[in-house]
Amino acid sequence: MSHHKFYELSDMLGENDLLVLNNTKVIPARFYAKTENGKEIEILLVSSVSPDNLTWKILASPRKHLHAVETLRATSLSISVIDPETIKFNSHQDLEIILNQVGKMPLPPYIKRESEEIDVDRYQTVFAKEPGAVAAPTASLHFTEELLNKIQNKGVEVLYVTLHVGPGTFLPIRADDIREHKLIPERYYIDKETWDKILNAKKNKKRIIACGTTTVRTLEYVAISNKLSGLNGLYITPGFDFQVVNALVTNFHLPKTSLLVLISTFIGGENVRKIYEEAIKEKYRFFSYGDVMFVDNHKNS
Repeated sequence: MSHHKFYELSDMLGENDLLVLNNTKVIPARFYAKTENGKEIEILLVSSVSPDNLTWKILASPRKHLHAVETLRATSLSISVIDPETIKFNSHQDLEIILNQVGKMPLPPYIKRESEEIDVDRYQTVFAKEPGAVAAPTASLHFTEELLNKIQNKGVEVLYVTLHVGPGTFLPIRADDIREHKLIPERYYIDKETWDKILNAKKNKKRIIACGTTTVRTLEYVAISNKLSGLNGLYITPGFDFQVVNALVTNFHLPKTSLLVLISTFIGGENVRKIYEEAIKEKYRFFSYGDVMFVDNHKNS
């Protein structure tokens, strides 16, 4: 165990490494709408369920106001309520245009403030490309373009996958048996050329480094399912056999979350306890805008 600044990550990587990043882009997925009788409802988009990207599964608060409601209004925008978990934007405009008008960045619930203008940039990775996430792949927030260039100049191959992070990433585990917890499936995509490069790197004994738990779940799910796109609800618990990932860059996570279970599965619960004790002692920052760790699972190397 050693302590570093994040820009020193380039010193830990070399030409026998392959770094995989999640290039999802966070959309301003939180907004307020009103019912016909003036009741205000906070809406958080969860996942798109239509080809035109205008029908979405949602989380609503308070949800009770959506029962027996047919339409909502956000500024001049009309929204049809299909059921208490699904809405449709009544517009011919692109969703990005709609959300830029009414939406706010969906900061995690433990950040006890409204999103601000600075969050538009701060809650987005420098390589964000594919719109659709309602939460950032936060381990990747640490990267700058300069650091990525430095890493690539050392001969490290950098590849991108897409998993649109949903609000399920924040849901605490409430079951007494952690294996009974369920993840809300999230949409993912890897192009065939990228996947072939990853398989070839594994064949040539390269170290596959995933940045973020979302990247881990994407790579491991494709290895299991042999599907390059679709919905991914993979929940990694102790006993899971990692087929792709050898090392992981990840933030420090909340207790009782699927994220912490994944890390414990990857390097062992006792190692996680030691790392977290050290992080607390050294006053590291936790959660989305917090500090980060780089762990190497030699069993998978």
